[in-house]
Parts: sequence; C-alpha cells; structure tokens
Amino acid sequence: MRKSKAARPAVLTYVVFAALAVSFVLAGAEIFGHAWHSGFWLGRLSLKWAVTLLAVYLFLLAVLAAVYAALFSKHGKKKLLDLFSALHPWRWWLIALVLVFSLWLVFFSSYAFLLRGFFTRASIYAIPLMLSTGLLTGKGAKSFDWKALLLAGLIHAAVIVCAKALILVNSFPFALHWSEGNRLWDYSIAFGSQRYNYSGSEPIFAQIDPGRQLIWGLVYLIPNVPIWAVRFWNAVLITVPYALLGWVAFRPLLEHRRQWLLAGFWALAFLTQGPIYTPLVLSAILVALVRRQPIWLALPVVFLAGHYVSITRYNWSFAVGIWVVMLCFCDAVLQNGGLTWRDWLRAFALGLAGIWTRGALIIQGVVMGLYNQLVQGIQVVDTSSSPLEGSQAVENLEGLRNVVTQQPFIWSRLLPNEVYPPGILLGLAVATLPLIALLVWLARQGYWKTVFWQRVALWLGLGAFLVVGVIASAKVGGGADLHNVDMFFVGLALVAGVAWESGLAGRLDALLNSSPTLRSMLFFLAVLPGLTAMVTGGPQRLPDAERTEFVLQRVQGQAACARQYGDVLLMDQRQLLTFGYLGDLPLVVDYEKKFVMDRAMAGDAAYFEQFEADLASGHFSMIISERHAILYKEPEMEDTLGDGKVEENNAWVHWVTEPLLRHYESISDYRDVGIEIFLPKERNFDCP
Repeated sequence: MRKSKAARPAVLTYVVFAALAVSFVLAGAEIFGHAWHSGFWLGRLSLKWAVTLLAVYLFLLAVLAAVYAALFSKHGKKKLLDLFSALHPWRWWLIALVLVFSLWLVFFSSYAFLLRGFFTRASIYAIPLMLSTGLLTGKGAKSFDWKALLLAGLIHAAVIVCAKALILVNSFPFALHWSEGNRLWDYSIAFGSQRYNYSGSEPIFAQIDPGRQLIWGLVYLIPNVPIWAVRFWNAVLITVPYALLGWVAFRPLLEHRRQWLLAGFWALAFLTQGPIYTPLVLSAILVALVRRQPIWLALPVVFLAGHYVSITRYNWSFAVGIWVVMLCFCDAVLQNGGLTWRDWLRAFALGLAGIWTRGALIIQGVVMGLYNQLVQGIQVVDTSSSPLEGSQAVENLEGLRNVVTQQPFIWSRLLPNEVYPPGILLGLAVATLPLIALLVWLARQGYWKTVFWQRVALWLGLGAFLVVGVIASAKVGGGADLHNVDMFFVGLALVAGVAWESGLAGRLDALLNSSPTLRSMLFFLAVLPGLTAMVTGGPQRLPDAERTEFVLQRVQGQAACARQYGDVLLMDQRQLLTFGYLGDLPLVVDYEKKFVMDRAMAGDAAYFEQFEADLASGHFSMIISERHAILYKEPEMEDTLGDGKVEENNAWVHWVTEPLLRHYESISDYRDVGIEIFLPKERNFDCP
C-alpha cells in the first residue's frame, strides 16, 4: 500500500506536465495559424511575424523547461525556490503586475483577437498562475506549496471574472449585444420614466420582471446618470453579490478567517460560470443570513426572500423554500448530531414561508386541477384572455401547462452544439462535478456527518433544481449558457458552506498534506472557473469614436425628420431614448424587440396579425431595428446576420422580417453598430 500511495503523486505530476506541454504546443500552432499568409519573407511569413513566432516559441520552451525543473529536478527546484524567495518581499506587486498584463493582453488590447484560441488562452492563464504559485510559496520553503497554488487559483479566478465584467463598461451609445440596449431601457422604467416623452394613458410597459427592474433600476435615481455609469452598476451587480453569498454561506470561524475570505472569491468565480441572475443570489444571501436566527426573525426574512424571487421568475417560486429546508436539516445535524421534532417544525414553517407568495398557490392550483380532472372529470378551462396573460398565470394547472408547452424544446442543446459549444450537460459537468465530488467524498470519509433525512432533503432538493434547470435550458431561447441551472448552482454553494463548517475547515491543512484526492478536487475547484472566464472573455469589437459619432448624428437626423410624418418606432436601441441621444423623440411602447421575439418563439399568430396590420397601414413613419434579411438558417450555417440560434432566427424571420420587408424598405444599414432603418414603401416623404 505504501508503494502505491507513493507512486500516485508522481503519476499525477507527469499527467500535469504532459497536459501543459500539449497546451503549449497547440497554443503555438494556433498562433502560427494567424501568422501564416502574413507575407513572403519565410514561406508565407512576414519578417515581423517570423520574429514574433520565434520569441513566443522560445518563451514557451523556457517556461516548460522551468516547470520540468520544478517538478522533476531537485537541483532545478532548489534554484527556482531560491529565486522566488529572493522575490518574496515584492510578491504582491509582482503578482498584480503579471495579472494586469495578462488581462490587458486578453481582454483589452488590440492583440486579443489574435489570441482567441482555446489553448492560447489556456497558456496565458496557466503561466501567470504558475508564477503566482511560486511567489506565494513561503520564503525558504523546500517545495512548492499546494496551499499557494489554491490561493493563486482563487485570486486569479476572482480578478479575471471582475475584469471580464468590466469589459462592458464604456460610453458607447449603441447596444453592446443583442438585448443590452433594450435592457437598459427596461431597467429605467421603474425610477427613470420621466426621461421619456410619453403621452400614453397607461403606464409604460416593459417586458421585465419587477425583481430585476428594481435592483438594476436603482442607478436611475441619480439624475442624468450617464450610460457608462449604468453599465458599471451592471458590472457590480454581476460580481459583488456572488462574493457576498460566499461570505455569508461560509461562517467566519475565528480560527479559519483566511479560508472564509477565500470562500467569497470562490463563490464569485463559481457562480459566474452560470452566470446566475442577481435577484436569486440576493434571496439566497437573505436565507443564509438567518439560517440560525430565532424563528421570529427568520420567518419574515425568509418570506421576503421568497416573495422577491416569486415576482422575478415563476420557476424560482420554490427555490427559497427548498433551500431553507435543506439548511435547517443540515444545521440541525451540525449542531445536535441529528434531527428533533423542533427541527422538523422549523423546517416546515420556514419552508412554507419561503413558498407562500406563489409556490403555495401553484401547489394549490395544481392539486385542485388534478382533483377536478381525475376525480370529478371536469375539464379545466384556461381562464386567460390572451396568450400573454396565460403565459403568466401559472397558479392553475392549465396555466402551468401553457407556460411549459407554449414554446418548443430543443433537446439537442443539451449536447455539444453551435449555440453553446460544450452543450448544457458537459458544461454543467465541468462546472459542478468537482464540487459534487468533494461533497460526496467528505461525507463518505466521515469528515461531514450526515443522517438519512438530511441526505434525502439534499438529494431531492438539488435533484429537483437540476431537472428543472436542464429542462429550462432546452426550451427555445435557452441553452446559450448555464444560467437556467441557477437554483442548482446556488444550492450547491449553500451546501458547500455547511460541509466546510462541518468538517473541512479544521482539517484542510492536514488533508492537503496527506490526501492527493482532496488536492485534485480543490485544484479543479479553484482553477476551472478562472480558466473558463479567461477562455470565453474578450474585448468588444466597437467602431472608433469618429465613426460612432457619425452614425449617431445620422440616426439623430433621420429620426428628427421622420417624426414630422408620424410615430418613430424603436424596436431596438431604445437606450438612445433613455440617455437622451434622440432628444425628446416621443416614446412608442409597442413592438419592443425582446417582447416581439418572445411572441415569435411562441408562434402567436394573433399578435402578428395586428403587427402586420400596423405595418400595412404605414402606422410608423420610421422603424429603427436590428439588421433584417429573409435568411432561414440551417444548423452549422455561418452568417453574421440575424440570431445565431437557428430556431430563434427562423422564428424571427418568419414572424417579423417577412412582414416588415413586405411593407417597409431599408434606407440605412449601419451594420458596424447593428442598426438598420426602415421607411414605409408607400410614403410621400424621404429622410435621407
């Protein structure tokens, strides 16, 4: 046994070194692919690229040699450790310098588009990580420290995730991606509706839930807040709450404060893999804050958390109730070694409070619907008066059925596909299996004590979250990332806090020295989120300031002209109204792009009959939208026009583009900012 245990670290070391060597070789091949055809100085290489390639290859070879020496040569390891010991006083400055340079190179520099290959990005991630590990290894150490590697991995992951969020912070007046511009408009309605020239008798309708509109809209309380500040607020909301959840879910044990601090960094990186919508994270923070408080205090806070998620997304209606039951059972075992009737009563009361606003009504509606159908034979009638209202009425059996079935499922998105290359199942496995394996290992080794009913609650709760998330990811409009598996991600993070407190915190140092299995799992937990963020991030492709100003002035002039002849409809780019780029142009609420897409995916023929009637009558003097073309896509068809998802694109073309182009014609196509402007074909005016 001793012999096999001694052999395991050596095998792992060879595997790690081989993986690094292969990554460097493939990174060199990716860069070579960009360099080829650059000139004729050497083959199809220009002189500049030939010199650049030589420098890159020599650098990668030197790094690989240093890693080989550190892993397999006692003399080489000693030399490197002596070097890092000499640099130890300046370690934090050097780590910051290395990190900033690598992030600038990948996320903000003009070279980023040449360095977008997977293995190139992986190498740019691995090299600073290894340097930071050496710098964080204790002065005078005889070997590189696993704790230093994990610390470096968590720091790098947190910083990379924050840098990736900051990419979108700029003053560019047009939308940065498909829905960004209209989302900025959505968020402004709650606290910034006075920004709009709106004469309608009804409140301004925006297809956004109150939960998201509330927190993203807070920034509009600042008078004349600029667009860059709103984008910065978005960057804060998709990073800081993730870290806060980690710091709340993991208790700040006095003797383990450093581990607790790093738990926030880990939660930030882990949840960003979704990414997870902030309202769900904020509700989880409330649940974690009162998990051990007296029930008189916990009840209203849990109710508030459950109410907040229920007004945000209907499929979150049971999230708070399930989380709180899981935590009640886990805390009972952690504190008392088992469950008592008081623990069951507390779990029931808090769970009910968490689902009271909507979840309990859904259960009541489903039970009554099944009773009427199965026992009395009464046909349940959909009481909704329109597809929109029916899509929101989930508190009865028929309404819930409509919501689940009104849009088709695309099960192929669970597997590798062109929309999300790894596919939902593989992407989810990479993101969560290291944590799941760690939790199972801690329980099986006895480091985290669990009892039967606690395990039942955990498996049923997390299993329900997983099934619902996977199904939601397969619906049309989903499957582009892991955000629909959000309740599962947050549930795992909360359970991780319990497991850490139960057995891992006090044993971590000893287990890192004795357990290769634990080291491997923690390595992947610390490293994979940062690697994912590094590989998937990149700078925005934006036109220069002069071109941006020219297009903006053209749009302003054309809109000012068209408003003299009727309503100007902004299907897209409504942030131009939000931030005053189009002056006091009247707001037309109808036919906002995201809502229109939702109706298209649902195949709502009645809605589009009215849409075509308005187009045929020339109701709008001008329509500002994204680019349009009658282009039905097939899987793997490459084109920059339209939605990259085949089914969504084809629904949009059928229901929106075809009727639009029957009655309107394009007069301006500003494709570098994603805008096309249309005027009625039958008109007695022109706005050049």
